Amino acid sequence: MMDGAPGMAGHVVIVGASHAGVQAAQSLRQGGWSGPITLLSAEDRLPYQRPDLSKAFLTEDRPDAPPLKGLPFYEANDIALKLNCRVTAIDRALRRVHTDSGETLCYDRLILATGATPRRLSAAAENIHVLRDLTDARALRKALRPGQRIAVIGGGFIGLEVAAAARKAGAGVILFEAAPRCLARALPAVATEVLLARHRAEGVDLRLACGPVEAVLDGTRARALRLADGREIRCDAVVAGIGCTAETGLAQAAGLTLAAGGIAVDAALVTSDPAIQAIGDCAAFTPPGTGAPLRLESIQNAADQGRHAAAMLLGAATPFAAVPWFWSHQYDLRLQMAGFPCPDAPALLRGTPGEAGFSVLHLDARQRLVSAVSLNAAADHMAARRLIAAGVPLDPARAADPGQPLLHAQADAA
Repeated sequence: MMDGAPGMAGHVVIVGASHAGVQAAQSLRQGGWSGPITLLSAEDRLPYQRPDLSKAFLTEDRPDAPPLKGLPFYEANDIALKLNCRVTAIDRALRRVHTDSGETLCYDRLILATGATPRRLSAAAENIHVLRDLTDARALRKALRPGQRIAVIGGGFIGLEVAAAARKAGAGVILFEAAPRCLARALPAVATEVLLARHRAEGVDLRLACGPVEAVLDGTRARALRLADGREIRCDAVVAGIGCTAETGLAQAAGLTLAAGGIAVDAALVTSDPAIQAIGDCAAFTPPGTGAPLRLESIQNAADQGRHAAAMLLGAATPFAAVPWFWSHQYDLRLQMAGFPCPDAPALLRGTPGEAGFSVLHLDARQRLVSAVSLNAAADHMAARRLIAAGVPLDPARAADPGQPLLHAQADAA
């Protein structure tokens, strides 16, 4: 819990105005916080929805991404939204932040929602893309044209979603993944196989256990990727989907403790400074029962942590224990995950892969559901989220039977 709480009238400054930051501001005001709330965004536009940037936005002629909230929301809730405002330093002793415009803002509580930034290739060129914000998505959309050859580096969710969008746009795709299997740390093998089979059926050239060494430049553009064996693979554009790193520079410079590549927080999402919380992609927290800090890069986690950080400032005492969930849409396949991934743990297969829909369920030693991966099985996903949160034992035979609702698989059910 936080020390020396200023009640509900102190000044809360939130650094970062994406899903986590906006949710924290909204939850604070809706929960009764009466003091000033200042939300700082490094971007020059209203905070906006990000999930579709790697999906439908890349293939549809949209001028913009929908805002998270319209301007009237911030005005009506007396939330001071400062755009194009980058924080350059935190003065913990005096409880103030400095911005690139020379402005100084004093705070009673500070929430860091600084997010993460994509890893980039060592070479830079005008046709080498990353995908994190609206500017990135607009630039990439222009490259996804019929007849173009797109090289995607990385077979994670971003890489696979971009590959699906590129094929829908009529571009050719060659995808390189350094590991023998895509998404090995996130998905069980059977789910990965179904996804990749669909990508191959759509014409994606998948190269597993094959990582490019470098981009071959021709002036300001990449014309090819060079492989370890010296071969060059021609391309018209490159997309680097090689993961993200948490934005921890401000926190580190201010002397806050880091962990697992992020800003270390406790169960109240409080950092090593009791006046500062961290939420979303930048926060490294320890989920109950895991014993090790980790970061989660997902919209839902960001929103959940934004709500929880606000609740703690408003006087709640419940530790953060939200069930994480995530989704990805590729072609007509809707992948949904609940719980913390454990792809190598013993699993129950519910349904038949390749048919209408199926799920892979992971149970712990007490037969409690701890994670579920569903493909085109939305009812399973919704039930899994409830069962994981409840922590009730399941009957494995009933859980594996797609002929009855997953919620009926509780061990004490009739």
